[in-house]
Amino acid sequence: MRLNIKLHALGLGLVLLASAAAAAAAEPQPRKPNIVFILVDNLGYGDIGAYGGGELRGAPTPDIDQLAREGLRLTNFNVEPECTPSRSALMTGRMPVRSGLDGQVANPGNRGGLSPWEVTLLELLQKAGYRTAMYGKWHLGEENGRLPNDQGFDEWWGFPKSSGDTLRELQPGWTAEIAPQQPLMEGRAGQPSEKVGVYNLALRPLMDGMITEKSVAYILDQAGSKQPFFLYVPFSLPHTPPLPNPKFADSGKTDYQNVLREIDANTGAILDALERAGLADNTIVVWTSDNGPETMQGIGVQYGAQADSGPFRGEFPSAWEGAIRTPAIIRWPGHVPAGRSSNALVSIVDFYATFARLAGVEADIPRDRAIDSIDQTDLFLGTADRSKRESVMFFYDSALLAVKWRNYKVHFQVRNTADGTVRVAGQGVTNGYVMTLNYPWIFNIENDPKELWNMSGTSEWLGQPVARVQAEYYRSLARFPNLKPGQEKPVAAQ
Repeated sequence: MRLNIKLHALGLGLVLLASAAAAAAAEPQPRKPNIVFILVDNLGYGDIGAYGGGELRGAPTPDIDQLAREGLRLTNFNVEPECTPSRSALMTGRMPVRSGLDGQVANPGNRGGLSPWEVTLLELLQKAGYRTAMYGKWHLGEENGRLPNDQGFDEWWGFPKSSGDTLRELQPGWTAEIAPQQPLMEGRAGQPSEKVGVYNLALRPLMDGMITEKSVAYILDQAGSKQPFFLYVPFSLPHTPPLPNPKFADSGKTDYQNVLREIDANTGAILDALERAGLADNTIVVWTSDNGPETMQGIGVQYGAQADSGPFRGEFPSAWEGAIRTPAIIRWPGHVPAGRSSNALVSIVDFYATFARLAGVEADIPRDRAIDSIDQTDLFLGTADRSKRESVMFFYDSALLAVKWRNYKVHFQVRNTADGTVRVAGQGVTNGYVMTLNYPWIFNIENDPKELWNMSGTSEWLGQPVARVQAEYYRSLARFPNLKPGQEKPVAAQ
């Protein structure tokens, strides 16, 4: 009798467990967060109001400033010395020197650009069920096989290279037969991208308006969808030539001021679209720049590129703080605490591992290559005050420019020496605008943001922790050799 009772109880328990499991399966699972990643092109740290510019620069940025009040404002966010390297780091979670993309993307004809061997952030997110789209500047390859729809984007529209190419129309001796303007292109996954227009000087002022229009339409199309999406919005402004849309051409302001106003309005239009679609509360918005400004180069001055590096020194392409430290704002209502600022060390490469975790695909991050991305979810969500990152290395054209360790920076090679003399006992050997130093320059960048006071003589001890950072990198090369520019896949380590 007791045995029958026990069996009955066991059977009832199994039924109850099965019922609970069925109910849990039927319960709608929380939708993974959408991600809208807005990347502007060559913006100075001090250009927008939330970072000390805005109204003071004669160019109010109310929508971006409001975004900062609603989210996390990073004040020690680090990118790469130039456009292509930063975009490579974002897409791959790897220092761009590993991908052969730590300088300008290679010229046409040699298959330059992001190798299909790389596992991009988009490919990870697709495994989590994300739709993916991009509208704007790519700069990671210009041939089919190296375009966004070959690298994890379901669809894209934009231009493959730099807005600076539009200026060739003004250059002596230029003809379209000799050096054609770059194309406007669009493509979908599984199909070749096609030319749909020409990105010329006449189109330059209209480009970001077109990017915004397509981004807004995409967001509105997602309203009511149960599938999460990743929308990448790499704007073309304020890169040279900074020509504003006629709607923002205030004759009382410079072109650059008007461009900043346009960037703000376009950002606001995208944020408004998220509200209209009912998606704002479950969308992570990231707003940042690929590198610092171009202020002293002749063409930049000619076209009013009056960018402001804020409290920092220098411009791109270099490892001065003005080149590699940019604004970065992260908003996710109810998850990222609003109105918070953090000076914790973060790199653009870190979004790869962070988004993979938030999408639930961290286990799919490849293990057959060096991954430099560090998951910063806890810092972003406010459950940790400290970054998991202690250092950043900066390469350009295969040369190690500098290592940032905690609040110090050690320079090994200097590009674009910038205004203001470095107080140093021995200079170096100058070759054009690249200076190879007799010994490294060391700066405490928190106390000396202009990097004016070389501490080599009094902070020699820093050589040891920085040497450990370098040694770890060189050890990784023994297991995972770097790709060379244009290389399809790595050669096996000996």
